[in-house]
Amino acid sequence: MKMEEVSMSSLDNSKLEGLAQDILSDLVEDACLGLCFEVHRAVKQGYFFLDDTDQESMRDFEIVDQPGLDVFGQVYNQWKNKECVCPNCNRSIAASRFAPHLEKCLGMGRNSSRIANRRIVTGNNTNNKSESDQEDNDDVNDNDWSYGAEKKAKKRKPDKVLLISSTTITILWSITLFLF
Repeated sequence: MKMEEVSMSSLDNSKLEGLAQDILSDLVEDACLGLCFEVHRAVKQGYFFLDDTDQESMRDFEIVDQPGLDVFGQVYNQWKNKECVCPNCNRSIAASRFAPHLEKCLGMGRNSSRIANRRIVTGNNTNNKSESDQEDNDDVNDNDWSYGAEKKAKKRKPDKVLLISSTTITILWSITLFLF
């Protein structure tokens, strides 16, 4: 029986209750079927039991909301000077100065390219070389390996006479090929 065909005035209480019962049972059946499909998929995919935890293990991860403690329940001292260890030189530095120190220590600062080049040059000139450096000491004085050893030559405009002569040579070459 369709709802459109039946007017509400012609329905008595028993038919109205039956219709409401059918609608309710369809809704409950759809909800149960959807839940069954979700559980089946979760079991097949392997994530059904991921949310199962006991209360004792959950107590370790509860957020603490008490004054003087951080969210993990440890005493929080906001005035304590935080210190970081530099990964390059292993010095302990205040957290507020860590970024500028690391920038200078790694040679990434404003003047660091010049300073780093000086360090490289002075490092190559010291006598504290390893055996492989002593064997390959001819690379130190090689112009290909040393930075800034030779100045870049200025680009010169090509001579027009040279362009004309190369064009002339090309024309003469094509004529000689044609004749022979």
